[in-house]
Amino acid sequence: MPLPILFTGVGIIVFFFLGVYAYNKSWKHQPHFKQSIFMHSLLYRLLGVLGMYWLTMLYDPANLPLEISASDSWNYHYSGVIVANAIHGGDDIFEKLSYFWKSEADYGFSILIGTLYSFLGKNILVIKIFNALIGAFTVVRIYQITAFAYDEKRARLAGIITMLMPPLLWFGGIFLKETVLIFLIVNTAYYTTKIINQSRFLLLYVLIILCHFGVVFYFRTILAPLLFCCVLMQLVFYKTKKKRYRFFSGLITAIFIAGSIYVVNTLSMDKHLEPLIEASKNQFGTELSTASKNRGITYAAALIAPLLIVGAIITPFPSVLDFEEAQLGIYAHYQNEIIRNSLYFFVFLGLYRAVKLRNRETIFILSFSIIYIVILAISGISFQDRFQILSLPFLIVFMSDGIIADHKRKKQQWILYLGFIFLAIFMWNVFKLSNRGLL
Repeated sequence: MPLPILFTGVGIIVFFFLGVYAYNKSWKHQPHFKQSIFMHSLLYRLLGVLGMYWLTMLYDPANLPLEISASDSWNYHYSGVIVANAIHGGDDIFEKLSYFWKSEADYGFSILIGTLYSFLGKNILVIKIFNALIGAFTVVRIYQITAFAYDEKRARLAGIITMLMPPLLWFGGIFLKETVLIFLIVNTAYYTTKIINQSRFLLLYVLIILCHFGVVFYFRTILAPLLFCCVLMQLVFYKTKKKRYRFFSGLITAIFIAGSIYVVNTLSMDKHLEPLIEASKNQFGTELSTASKNRGITYAAALIAPLLIVGAIITPFPSVLDFEEAQLGIYAHYQNEIIRNSLYFFVFLGLYRAVKLRNRETIFILSFSIIYIVILAISGISFQDRFQILSLPFLIVFMSDGIIADHKRKKQQWILYLGFIFLAIFMWNVFKLSNRGLL
C-alpha cells in the first residue's frame, strides 16, 4: 500500500495502545472525569475529520469534501438538500424522500441532515461536526453504563478506550449515519439502566426510550424490534432486593409494552417488518453475492458460511494489500481492524465473566451485542465494518472488564490468541490474492 497510509496506520496503532495506557494511568483520580473525557473525545473526533480530509485530498480528491470512495455519503447529502428545500418550501418531507429512497430506513438520517442544513446552511462540514459532538457524548454514555454495570475503574477504562478507538473515529469522520445510530442505541441502553437503577422519573425514561424506537425505525428498521426485546429482557430479568423496583417493574413493563404497541401502530412498523422477514429468508446468499461482486472475490457459500458464523465477532479482518484501485477504501483503514482483532480476546473474557458471574446489570448490552452479531452472521455481512461498528461500544464495556479482571495465564492466552489472529489476517489476504490469480 502507499507508504503514507502504511505509516499513518502504524502510528495510529502505536498511539492507541500508548494513549490508553497513559490516559488510564493519569486519569485514575481525575476529579472531573466526564467533562474531561467529553472534551478530549471531541478533540480526537475533530482531528479525525481533518485526517479524513487529508486522506481524501491525497488519494481521492474527486470525492472532496466527502471521504474516499464515497457513494452512500453523496446520496445522503443530496437527500439532505431535498429535505432542507422541502422545509423552506413547506412541502411534505416524506413524499419528497419517497422519490429518492426505496426504503424508509434511510429517511431518518436524511431528515436530520436536512434539518441542520435548513438552519446552518447546506455545508457538509456541519454534519461532520455534529457527528463529532454526538460521538463525544456517546463516550460519556459508555462510561456511565459501565459504571453502573461494573465499577469506576472499569468505567474509566471503557470510556478511554471508546474515546481513542480508531473505528469510531473513522466513522465519525465520514458522512454516514452510523455515528448517530450508535448514539441512539447507546442512549437507549443508558435510559434502560436509569429505569432499573432509580425509582424517580421512570415514566419519563420510558417515554424517551419509546421516542428512540420511533427514530431508530427510520435509520435501520430491524433495530427497532431488537432494541424492544433487549429493553424488555433487562426490565423483566433484572432482579434486585429493592422493594420499590420490584413493585414498579411490572407496572413499568406494562406501560413500556403498551407504549411500544402504540409506536408500532402509529408508524405502521408491522407492515414494514413482514417484507423484511420475508426478504431475510434468502438474505445470506444475496448479501454474500453482493459483497463478492463489490470486492471482486469469489465466495463458495458452503465453505465460507461456517467461518463467517464462528468468527462473526472477530471479523472483519484487515486487507493490507493494494492490488487494484477498488481496494483503496478498504485497506485505508486497516489499522481499525488490527486493533479490534487484537483486543477481542478481552471481549470474549468479559463476556464469559458476565455470564459466569450472572451480572444482571449487563443484560441489555450483552443481549444486544450477541443477537445483533448473530443477525449479521446469518445475513452474511458480519465481515463488513459498517455493520459491525454498531455493537462495538457495548463490546468495549466487556473488553474493559476482561482487561482488568484477574485471570490465570491471561497474558499467555492473549499471546496465543494474537498468533491465531496473525495467521487469520495472513490467510485472509492470501485468499484475496489467490482469488484474483495473483498467487
